[in-house]
Amino acid sequence: MASRFWPTCIFAGTLLAVVGAGCTRPAVAAHAPGGIETWEHSHPEAARALGGWVHAHPEAARLFFEWDGHHTERAHAFVTWSIGHPGEGVRAFAAAHPGWEYFDTIARDHQPAANAFMGWCRRFPEAAEALMNHPGGLDWAGRHLYAGEWHP
Repeated sequence: MASRFWPTCIFAGTLLAVVGAGCTRPAVAAHAPGGIETWEHSHPEAARALGGWVHAHPEAARLFFEWDGHHTERAHAFVTWSIGHPGEGVRAFAAAHPGWEYFDTIARDHQPAANAFMGWCRRFPEAAEALMNHPGGLDWAGRHLYAGEWHP
């Protein structure tokens, strides 16, 4: 009986290794207690409000999600700065962080959406930090919780 099971295990393990080898994004624990998949349930009001922002600003949301997926440290810095500088908008952040090309495009072309996202961070600071404490957490939320709102 064990001999019939062995080839299946080898195939499954090889398949997982091959599929996983092509992944270039940071891994996010999918089933760890208190992991990213519990964020929406731990912060339901913030999750609804973020969904409203995505619905109102789908193109900016797409850019923010992609930015977080490729620049997790910078995206986290943006959220932390937004919370710590309640009276300042995206122009002030961009001035304090020059040369962030991808973000500069967001700030220039989607200023109202960026300011609204900053407002969300300030309204729900614990939820925003909890999301950003997972590398690529905002990108994950965009792809798993709000994909229908911003995907073409």
